[in-house]
Formats: sequence, structure tokens, C-alpha cells
Amino acid sequence: MSDISPLSNDETNGIFTTDQFRPTCVSYMYLIPTCLDLFLEHLYPIMPLVHMPTLRDSINRPLEMHEKNLIYSLCAITSTHMSGKNILAPGPPSWEIAGRFFLDECIMVRQGYDFVEDRSLSAVISSYFVSTASFELNQSRKSWYYLREAMTMAQDIGLHEEYKYSGLHPAEELCRRRTFWILYVTERSFAILRHKPLTLSKTPALPSTLHDYEAPEIHSGFMHLVHSYHLLDSNFVDSWNEASDAPISTLTYTALQQQLNLSHSSHVSLTAIQKADILVTQQWLRLIVWQSSMRQGLLSSVAADESMTFRYPLKIAHSLLSAVSSLPITSIEVHGMGIFEKIFEIGNSMVDIMQAYGSQIPHEVYGICQDPFDMFVRTLSQTPNSQRQYANLLLAKVAEKPEIRRFSHILTKVLSIDTMQHANGSNTNTIPHVGEQQWVGSIVGEIKADEDAVCKEDTDKPTIIQ
Repeated sequence: MSDISPLSNDETNGIFTTDQFRPTCVSYMYLIPTCLDLFLEHLYPIMPLVHMPTLRDSINRPLEMHEKNLIYSLCAITSTHMSGKNILAPGPPSWEIAGRFFLDECIMVRQGYDFVEDRSLSAVISSYFVSTASFELNQSRKSWYYLREAMTMAQDIGLHEEYKYSGLHPAEELCRRRTFWILYVTERSFAILRHKPLTLSKTPALPSTLHDYEAPEIHSGFMHLVHSYHLLDSNFVDSWNEASDAPISTLTYTALQQQLNLSHSSHVSLTAIQKADILVTQQWLRLIVWQSSMRQGLLSSVAADESMTFRYPLKIAHSLLSAVSSLPITSIEVHGMGIFEKIFEIGNSMVDIMQAYGSQIPHEVYGICQDPFDMFVRTLSQTPNSQRQYANLLLAKVAEKPEIRRFSHILTKVLSIDTMQHANGSNTNTIPHVGEQQWVGSIVGEIKADEDAVCKEDTDKPTIIQ
């Protein structure tokens, strides 16, 4: 994993999102209908957990306490995901402040009734939403706490037991199955990123239906995401977290890489938001599998399978940049800090491999004809938070390694004293904003079936990186 920690220690000590008591002078309740619209458009495709018609109907009447809990948590996750994004939507002067407001309102509601005895599905979903919103606010410990709360409540109401789904209304059954599997995916992501233990071992059947108001890609996209994480079973995660001494064979690693590298024709029908989630996650999981095989001492410079070589992160970086360049910016940034952390990990590993190879790095294989460092930094600079936590860290790392700076003619220009001052804390406008039209098609390398790179002619003749 990364040798640079993207996490800060500025988490609050109180139960609210700030150390002070929640602000009461400004109310953002008027944003609730807007948040529902934005959630449906931008977040529902990747977390289709609630029944939207029921939710919309509920805000037109006085809400019960458990309904407020769910609505406020949904508004919190939506607001925090809108913060700093290039999304044209009516809203408050600060989406982050609105997100903190709804998080605090959710916490207050929970104190107003016996939340621990709330055995509804909405209580589980609300804790998941609060966990994700807390992650966006860089409150990592709270995020993990509320995720564990959601998983505990999910197990308490039997979401892991198949027989508990018998006799349920189809819409309720679908929401319950999806909620379990999003918790399953999120727990595995946390287990890998933060070395946390797994608790969701017993699983129900996968969801197989749609709500009548949904497009088919909602289901297919959700299933692709679940499948990607399902490949990494508990044995792999335990080995990754050094909770098991049982070795994993080379054949297992190569099989995982092959499965994660499979292209799916159904990707064509997915929304851009779903594609971003799935494609970035797949490349990140390829990196995790490679790192695990490296820990086991199974890599070789002359391995027959490319995924078992030391240079494989360069291939992963190329695949990631190819995927990113094919998508609109908003489809990346709407996922929030989680997707940027995955992109950072891949870019950081690419830098490590570049440094290890030094002047001996091969130049002929992957065909990244445009500066890969510049593309990673631009991608990680799309929001103020991602720029501060990830882009500047990557800049700082490259600045400390002059032996690899030669590969980046663009970054060399921005690695000035001023840039490094910004990288140590303050925000910076040094990294230019990338418009959607600039981004799409910015990789000009082409990969043939035999994986040899053919680079189109470019009058600037940029360096070709493996």
C-alpha cells in the first residue's frame, strides 16, 4: 500500500461534525427535495438501496422519527458528495456546511427516540449513509464506527439469513438484499484500505430483480460491483491483513488477475457514473492482488504471466488512465473521496515502480504517450479535498525523487517552491482545471491485442512510458 498516508488527524472529538454544538442559526431543511433529486441522479446508480417513490411520498407529510433519521442521512450523504464538485445544481453557498447540518440533525433525531431498538431497514441504511458522509468529511474513525453499526443492525434483523426474505413484498426484499450487499462491498473495501477485520461471512442470495421505476443498468451495474469484490474472498482478505498464515498460490493470484481484467459487453449499457465506479475499482483491486502476491514473494522479472512481474503496476496505471480518459469528469468526482483514494494508490505505486526501475525502465510496451504524472495529478485535483489530500501528496513525492522527474516534463514546471508550500498544507491553483473536452481522449496510445503499444505521431514527441 501507499507509503504516504492520505489521512489527517483533524477528526472531531464530539458526537457532532464539529467540536462545537451544532449550528442552529441556519436551517437547510428547504434542500430536502433538491437532495432527493440529486441523490436519484448521481448516487442512486451506485447505491440503489431505498425505494424512491416511497421516500418522495414521505416528505409530503409529517415524518416519523425513524423517517427523519433516514431522510436526514440521505441529505447528508448527498450534500457531502456535492461539495466541491463540478455539478450544475441549485443549492446552498456551501454544500459541505449543508452536509454537516444534516448529519447533526440526524444525530439529534437519534437522541430523540430509542434508536438502538429501531429494527427497521431504514435504520441500517441511515447508518450506512452517515458512515459514507463521515468519510467524505475525513472523519475516518466515525465512518468505520457507523459502518460497523450498520452491519451489526443488519445482522440483527437477519439480512444475512436467506430465510428472512421469505414472504416479503418484492420491493422490500430487493432493498434488503441490496443493502446487505452494499455493506458487504464496503466492509471489504475498508478491510483492504484500513486493515479492518471482516464480519459479514454468511451471505444471502444476490438480488435478481428491479424496481418498476428503474432502468436495467441499475441492476447490472450493482451486480458488476458486487462481483468484483466477491472475487476477493475472506481467505484473501485475511492474508492481506496478515490474520492468516495460510499461503496463497501463484495460480490463485493469476486467476484473480484474469477475472478482474475481463471486459464485459454489458459495460456499454451502464451509466457513466457506474462505469467510473466499476472500472476504477477493478484496476485498484488488480493492484491489491499484485501487492499481495509481492508480499508472498511470488513476483519475478521473467515471470511468464505479466501480472506476476514487478512492472505490472505500470500496466494497471495505463488501464486506469485509459478508463478515466473515456469518462466525463463528473462521473468520477461524484463518487467522492473513496474513488480518489483508489486512483491515488495506483498513481503512487506507479511512481514507486518508476523509481525502482530508474534508467532501466522499459519504454516499449504500454504506450502512455501523454505525461502520466500530469494525468494523475489533474485527475486527483478535480475537487478541493481530493487535491489537498491526494494530488499534492503525489506532487510532493515526485519532487523528492529527481531520478523519476525526467519522465514528467509538465510536472517539472509545477514542482516549484510555491507548489511545495501548497503541498504542505494550503490550497493551490497551480494545477490547471481540466474540462471534460480536454480530458476525453487525452491518452493517445493504442494497445493492440498482443499488448504492444503503437503511438500516434505527435509533433512534441512526448516520452513513452511503459
